[in-house]
Amino acid sequence: MEIKIVVPEITLNTIVGEVVHFDEDGDPYPRGNATVADKVAELIKEAVVKSPEYTLLRERVTEIRNHEIREAVKPLIREALERPIQRTNSWGEAAGGSTTMSEIIMAEAKKVFTASRDSYSQSQPFITEVIQAEVKAAFQKDVHEQVQKARAAVAAQLGKTMTEEVMKVAMAAMAKAPR
Repeated sequence: MEIKIVVPEITLNTIVGEVVHFDEDGDPYPRGNATVADKVAELIKEAVVKSPEYTLLRERVTEIRNHEIREAVKPLIREALERPIQRTNSWGEAAGGSTTMSEIIMAEAKKVFTASRDSYSQSQPFITEVIQAEVKAAFQKDVHEQVQKARAAVAAQLGKTMTEEVMKVAMAAMAKAPR
């Protein structure tokens, strides 16, 4: 009795399994066949993704992509800021002449900087509060530095004076000590 095993030729297109996906309920459904090429590609992908070079490459590609997007969007933003738009009232009806986004942004910024933060009290405009806080911080820094310098000078002078006094007392004590 002779047993003969025939192994068909295996190529990259040889089907080795079925691709199964799962729907939103978790039920499986077939999505085609997996070939040797699919399995080889999956193994290569897993090996490449684990390498540090891939991480660097991915970061560089992301950086280039972000740069290209910014460059492509700049003219669109510039155009949107400069293109005239019709002013409207709260119901969306045309009211007054046209304006630009730049003018609207500048008007809103001016409101933020010049309006007082609390309309019920006599508080100062936001920009005044910001400037006062910055001036106060700058003065505090300068005063702190000057105090530190003065403290160091006093400590140096005290150290010198104390050293001289200790030396005098020590010399006097040594002079009186029996030999």
